[in-house]
Amino acid sequence: MQVNKVVVWEAFDAADPMTQAAGQLYEQTLAPEERIPWYWIEKSVASRTKSKPGKADGWTKHLLLAAPEDRADDPTGLAGYVYGALIPNYAGYLCYIGVANWARRLGVGTRLFDQFYRQMSVDAGELGSQLPFVIWESHRPAPGAPAAEWDLWAARTKLFDRAGGMWVEGVDFWSPNFASDDETGDPVPLQLFVKPMAESAGEFDADRLRAVVAGLHREVYHNEPGSDLYDRTLPAGCNPRLVPAKLAGLPVKATK
Repeated sequence: MQVNKVVVWEAFDAADPMTQAAGQLYEQTLAPEERIPWYWIEKSVASRTKSKPGKADGWTKHLLLAAPEDRADDPTGLAGYVYGALIPNYAGYLCYIGVANWARRLGVGTRLFDQFYRQMSVDAGELGSQLPFVIWESHRPAPGAPAAEWDLWAARTKLFDRAGGMWVEGVDFWSPNFASDDETGDPVPLQLFVKPMAESAGEFDADRLRAVVAGLHREVYHNEPGSDLYDRTLPAGCNPRLVPAKLAGLPVKATK
């Protein structure tokens, strides 16, 4: 499929039809247990013009949209979105990314990743600091899941690889289940991916990675040592390492 140049821009109006189209794509591309309510994202879009890096809750949040240049005002032409934030004194946190089915294999995902990295670097610079890394989570299929789910997962991890992400092997990051209104559902194990920025990949040894994972629990989920999700994520003997993201796409065998 041939399309015109893909453009990426930031959403500033929660009522804009393109932002609304992003909400629909968000719900189509993410399982309920993985996603926060869309209206939370709408609130951050609505407040974006009033916020500056380091203000409000400390996070600088962005919803970036992508579409072919000639369809940037056409909700059916929305090719993808990415949502995330700079967390001061920690890193860039890419919360969610999604690409429309018709736009796959057109470089949309890589374009969104690249633009998000740039935005995080700009935000960090406005605070007078460097951006050490960008981190994100993704849900791996359960062992024994249908082959189609593993094929989709493999494609996703190859995108992460092309975008410069590396897999934090050796960690299952346990997060709340957002499908439950009070988050009391079974917790969701996620895989973590890191894009080194100001810090080189070689600096992420096991100690540094444990600190990165602990920081994600602390800054995003407000979990500390002693809490169930934190301790399940970082048990004694946890020895994470950075490896190419595509290796995370290999199927995991079910255990008896």
